Amino acid sequence: MKQILLKIALFFSLLAIPLAGLFILPYSEEFAYRYIEHDCYNHGAWIYDRIIPNPTPIDIAFIGSSHTIHAFQEKKMEEILGTDYHLANLGYCRYGRNLEYTLVRMLLEHKTPKLIVIEVHEDEEKNSHDIFPYLAKTSDLLLTPTPINRDYFADLFNGASARLEYFKSKYIFRKTYPEPSSELYGYAATDRIVLAVELKENQTAWQKRLGSTPIQSIEKIQIKYPLAYLEKTITLIKKRNIPFLFVYLPEFGSMLKSPKYAAYYQNQAPMLIPPQTIFNDTSNWMDASHLNDKGSEALSNWMAEQLKVELCIEKKP
Repeated sequence: MKQILLKIALFFSLLAIPLAGLFILPYSEEFAYRYIEHDCYNHGAWIYDRIIPNPTPIDIAFIGSSHTIHAFQEKKMEEILGTDYHLANLGYCRYGRNLEYTLVRMLLEHKTPKLIVIEVHEDEEKNSHDIFPYLAKTSDLLLTPTPINRDYFADLFNGASARLEYFKSKYIFRKTYPEPSSELYGYAATDRIVLAVELKENQTAWQKRLGSTPIQSIEKIQIKYPLAYLEKTITLIKKRNIPFLFVYLPEFGSMLKSPKYAAYYQNQAPMLIPPQTIFNDTSNWMDASHLNDKGSEALSNWMAEQLKVELCIEKKP
């Protein structure tokens, strides 16, 4: 029996050596952001190109989910601001504070924004973003900020898989990267108008969600994970003495006029809540979660005026 156990231990030890090697070897940031080319319409590669190869400054950065991508028209807002400010919509599909931390970290390593705008929504996502292990630095992947992280081992597996692909592309296939994109704006345009049935389905789903009562003891444990990454993000921003604020971007169906953790956000920085009239207009929505061009134009017009105040371009009346 002892011999069998020793052989099993030896087998797994041999497997662990190359696995550890994958996390020890350098991992290319450029490869990481191009490796996820089939996700979020290749927005990762654009974010990398906008932050690093592109010399154009990023004075105002928008961080968030696909809600952000479909909410803020940078070019439109630059025209309204009437200054030399350069805006970048760095939103990425789906929720996950750990991915936002990764993006802000890269942003601050290469650019010096004058303001960072962070999206908040109805609740906090308790899971790791599924793209995080592909983009995260190895130290961030291995060292989780809270003891409870239900996606930790899945992230390690996916992170190891991505690093294996990098090893093959660099040392075996000698893959080259495409020329960097010179596109300045990340806003995702669409003129689609949501169908009434889509809104109804989402409203029903939200009613069920809001009607259920979460177990408070579990909720207190789970919320520590996203807030730990949000606090890490805020710490990075504060170290650079960069102003930041939150903006609330709800779905249509939730009908919540403020986020669940509004008090927490407001204790950290100003939180902007756009006019409810923008969200109530069904013609402003692409689907039940995202604004279309008409809705984003209305929101961008409003947001640009708020930015004038925050940046002291115009004083409050």
